[in-house]
Amino acid sequence: MTPPLDSTPGPAGHAALRARLQDALRVAMRAREAPAVSALRTALSALDNASAVAQTAAHVPVEGLSADVPRRELTEGEAIAILQAEADERREAMETYMRLGRDPEANRLRAELAALAPFLE
Repeated sequence: MTPPLDSTPGPAGHAALRARLQDALRVAMRAREAPAVSALRTALSALDNASAVAQTAAHVPVEGLSADVPRRELTEGEAIAILQAEADERREAMETYMRLGRDPEANRLRAELAALAPFLE
């Protein structure tokens, strides 16, 4: 049974999930599992994009100063929802490919789904 989702922002839930994704990515890269590498990289990028802060006039860089702004901390629930959306996109595309008889593409997406599944349980 999985532990309950943490709804408070902070490094505990989101950082732990991100670390697990990065560990799985390293393993997949060493094993040269291209579908898993693709799915895990995309998932990590989606988490990065979701934690980005919208750039406003206050964030416009001034010459010689850093343009870095703190990122928004995601809750574990938000991070899981993002991963679920990634999985749902792949599932829908896989079903479309299967209906069109494009088995190689459907099989690639099935492998990507399998790489994301352990993080959604």
